[in-house]
Amino acid sequence: MKAACIKECGVLIPSSDRMLVKGRDNMNKKNLLLSVALSGTMLMSNGITALTAQNAVYSPGVTVEKNTNPDWDADYTATFVYEDKDARDAERVTVSGNFQFYSLNDPVVKNYEKTADPTGAKVYSAYDYDKDNAMFNVSSGQNNDTPIYELEETGDERFEITLPLPGNQYFYDYTVEYSDGSKVTIQDPVNPSKKNSLTDHDSGHSVFYVGNSENTTAGQEYIYPRADGQTGKYEFIEYKDAHNTDEETQSLGVYLPYNYDPSKTYKTIYVSHGGGGNEAEWMEIGSLPNIMDNILAEKEAAESVVVTMDNSHFGWDYDLIAKNFKENIIPLIEERYSVSTKVEDRALCGLSMGALTTGTIMFSYTDMFGAYGNFSGTADPLICKDWELLKTKTVYLTGGNLDMAIQATQESGDSAFNRGKTVRAHEYLEELGVEHFYDLKYGSHDWGVWRDAFTTFVKDILWGYEYPGESTYQAGVTVEENINPAYDGDYITTFVYEDQDIKDAVKVTVSGNLQFYSKDDEAVKNYTQTLDFSQAKVYNAYEYKDGMFNTGYGLNNDTAIYELTETKDERFEITLPLPGNLYYYDYTVTYADGTTVTIQDPANPSLKNDYNNHDAGHSLVYVGSSKNTIDGQEYVYARDDNQKGTYSFVNYDAIDGTKQPLGIYLPYNYDATKSYKTIYVSHGGGGNEVEWMTIGAVPNIMNNLLADKEVAEAIVVTMDNTYFGWDYDQIKNNLMNHIIPFIEANYSVSTISNDRAFCGLSMGGLTTTSIYTTLADKFGYLGIWSATDPNTDISAIKNADKPTLLLAAGIVDYGKVGFTGNKDFAGLLANLDEAGIKYDYIETYGAHDWGTWRSLFTTFVKDYLWDIKEVKDEPTVNPGDTTKPVVSVKTGDNVDINGLLLISGLSLLGISIQYYCKAHRGH
Repeated sequence: MKAACIKECGVLIPSSDRMLVKGRDNMNKKNLLLSVALSGTMLMSNGITALTAQNAVYSPGVTVEKNTNPDWDADYTATFVYEDKDARDAERVTVSGNFQFYSLNDPVVKNYEKTADPTGAKVYSAYDYDKDNAMFNVSSGQNNDTPIYELEETGDERFEITLPLPGNQYFYDYTVEYSDGSKVTIQDPVNPSKKNSLTDHDSGHSVFYVGNSENTTAGQEYIYPRADGQTGKYEFIEYKDAHNTDEETQSLGVYLPYNYDPSKTYKTIYVSHGGGGNEAEWMEIGSLPNIMDNILAEKEAAESVVVTMDNSHFGWDYDLIAKNFKENIIPLIEERYSVSTKVEDRALCGLSMGALTTGTIMFSYTDMFGAYGNFSGTADPLICKDWELLKTKTVYLTGGNLDMAIQATQESGDSAFNRGKTVRAHEYLEELGVEHFYDLKYGSHDWGVWRDAFTTFVKDILWGYEYPGESTYQAGVTVEENINPAYDGDYITTFVYEDQDIKDAVKVTVSGNLQFYSKDDEAVKNYTQTLDFSQAKVYNAYEYKDGMFNTGYGLNNDTAIYELTETKDERFEITLPLPGNLYYYDYTVTYADGTTVTIQDPANPSLKNDYNNHDAGHSLVYVGSSKNTIDGQEYVYARDDNQKGTYSFVNYDAIDGTKQPLGIYLPYNYDATKSYKTIYVSHGGGGNEVEWMTIGAVPNIMNNLLADKEVAEAIVVTMDNTYFGWDYDQIKNNLMNHIIPFIEANYSVSTISNDRAFCGLSMGGLTTTSIYTTLADKFGYLGIWSATDPNTDISAIKNADKPTLLLAAGIVDYGKVGFTGNKDFAGLLANLDEAGIKYDYIETYGAHDWGTWRSLFTTFVKDYLWDIKEVKDEPTVNPGDTTKPVVSVKTGDNVDINGLLLISGLSLLGISIQYYCKAHRGH
């Protein structure tokens, strides 16, 4: 049981200060609401057009908008449009519903708890609503004075009216009067109540929502539908009831939480309607599915299955209803759904006649449920058979502050001090020492009160959120073989995040290169021709199928985002099935104060250059092995033997006199007496010298290629070109007069131009293109990847045919348009063809991301650079395998997928190319 302190009309009060309220007798909700409404006060306006918002053309039904009329205090307007389709001639249409308000400042309202007499309470129409007067709405006028609103006929049998309304859920009905004197009260024909198709039952009124969870009437914050997909579902099922005298079946409504999982065990909440109601009411006018969705998404209660039923069918024979629960409903639910069979994991609540039902079972069949919620009344406590047993149960009594069911209306006679009324029952239980929860809501005997009561019962009184169970995994990432046949990924990767911030973390998501595309997708296959991947279908890790490829981002802003489950206070976990690859990832943490932050995994941060704190911006995890990975990634894994080179970061004197960083990879057994080739490698927009050494996997790729004797021994040099603002002339001057001289002076490398290679990705591809235009004779090999200048004048290049050219991009890489061209320009490939320059152009399965670039670097080094003269041995049995659990992986990369860098200096025949920079840095 939660703390014995709950809301009293929106204010938390201790149980010792519970308020006392007196009220009237019970009523048949549906029939009385309509009859009172029809006999109530008629509201019209002399300037009726002012009631129709700006004479706009609205569709039939209800249109909700922000209020722009300064004469009205409510934040919203609801425009009702009714078009009559009856063969009779409609002359007059009125609308009524819960569109009347009372003020907490009204002395009659204030004293109702003592007098139980609403006489003299002032009712306010929607036009009189006043925020500053502490108003709340009710379903009907308390003195048969329900405001009724007449619609204006704006066209032949088309009627309209606009009401200013505060946030809430509203029900309404139309009364249509015809020229022959007949009239009918109906639901809105274009917004009918949802029905249970098994019984044709519905909630009896049309319903619509105004406002949102942050702008609504107190107590209604949880009633709105969620927009994030975390929504459960409800269904209606048939069952045999306790009458058991014929073949007729009855129906139950069953709410199942979001991601209902039959392997889990859920609590159950059984909920009864009131007089004249049925199993459908709570699912619509009661907003039960929305309330449950919101409470569960916020982890404010244990996951529960909720069941509604039709107790009107039993004529409110409470003993028969109790028998039906015990012998029919509960056994069926516990057999059909994955719910606990423990009494303490069952709750029962109900409103009005449903509260009498709940009270009867609570007092007479106490052992049937572990918790009881009595909304607007209860049974007479004198029928209780076991007071000691009742003291072990969770009990909640509530009602509205203008609710006829909370207190007797007579000071003497049979109904005086009626213990079945909410307040007297509360007093009586206190006298007997039965601990219980008690409060009053703003409202009368209506659904606003009952929605609020149900929210409180579930959120504040029943079972607290139950963490699914903390795993034994350490914080960080653990990779294991997948044994679940439902998933195609050969590995499972468990992410565990433990928040250390002083703020309270309430939600954690993980994202990275964790989305997949099919090679058979027509949008993928045709991208070179269409340059349009808007129809490409994205798949998440659970949907991965063998042969798919992943990307560093969603091609259509549909990056897969996975929400972790909180397994204990501020510890969050998720397991993803994944194929082999090198993955980057980041966490986005949402705190209770509404702030969010996107961070690397604190247990697995990206490796840094200690000189300047540059890193690759994201955490990394290797999954799989060289023999079980996505195509193109076979060489990215760390070796298990000792044939591994080293890399380090050093500083050199740059062109502007500053110290700038270089990354230096030296092969295994580097020998200063030998002469090595050199490969200069540039990152892309927003990147730095660290990226290729981490997310680019250059050390691993080189180790594997050299161990397998696939290429002559070479040193690899990375640099920071972001520092120069992508001024290509300055970058080239710095390269030729500072970087290369520094390398050739400090390392044992060849000074022959044919023993040098340069390659780069994205903005680094544009850098390499610029090197080709003016320095073609200084390098033997050039790799231009994922971006180039299609306007390159090949005829102006000296020695254009000297270097070996590998041009390349991902198959769905937005940067490849510079190579292939489009309808507006030819592209670099066509320019080279026209000039008769030899080159190779390849595409790999990927996008503008690091999976593409690792694959291209591997191909460039292995298949295009210097052949090794010795006879090759058989490939070594190696690269590392992560099939064994790997905990808290300590490799890092730095790709931030959220930002964009607009390259203002590049114009492709009037088309600006957008490149992702450090926020999209490479993926």
